[in-house]
Amino acid sequence: MKADVVILTLVFLCGLFVYADGCSCMPQHPQVQFCNADFVILARVKREKVLSDSKVYKVRVKKEYKVSEKGLLALKSGRLISAADESMCGVKLQLGKLYVLSGRIHSLKAHINLCGMITEWESLTRRQRKGLKLLYRHGCSCDIKRCPLGRRCYRQRDSCNWRNDCEIKEGVCLRQSNKSCMWTRTKALTQCTREWRQNATNSRGYRYNKSLFYH
Repeated sequence: MKADVVILTLVFLCGLFVYADGCSCMPQHPQVQFCNADFVILARVKREKVLSDSKVYKVRVKKEYKVSEKGLLALKSGRLISAADESMCGVKLQLGKLYVLSGRIHSLKAHINLCGMITEWESLTRRQRKGLKLLYRHGCSCDIKRCPLGRRCYRQRDSCNWRNDCEIKEGVCLRQSNKSCMWTRTKALTQCTREWRQNATNSRGYRYNKSLFYH
């Protein structure tokens, strides 16, 4: 059964928007989360200690994708600090699980929250893993702008338009030889985008307009 593209897009955006009482995070592409972080690591959760207003996770760092100088010092302890309550953007990690985690350094301590990258390793696509290892860092001079369904989004020199989860799963925005930022095309991204557009064309109650799909 072909799903209604409008409903799918709303679900997609709602899934990206984190809200819990006092905690709210606007959707961010994983490349943006990578570029804005002080550290991005692959780590297995070993222990959890709950304090009055915070949680401390003891982790074993398997790989460092990005670490600042202060991050190197902070991560030596293998401790990640989060707010105790989800309403304050606190993170709930499962013991024994392997996660990709991004965060910031404050007072030489590593902090994580719901607005950062909190993703189980097994759920990442091959392209996302390659992005973490190599590609995302090369796109940090490019912005990635969310472009909701139905809005006419024109291509801009210093940014890529992000319309659906194809760009999350398969997209890397890089500056090209002509100095403009564009999604780097791969077979997987092209196929995903083609299927998404086909669903948009065939979805009930939605008239496909090719001019709306600027990338």
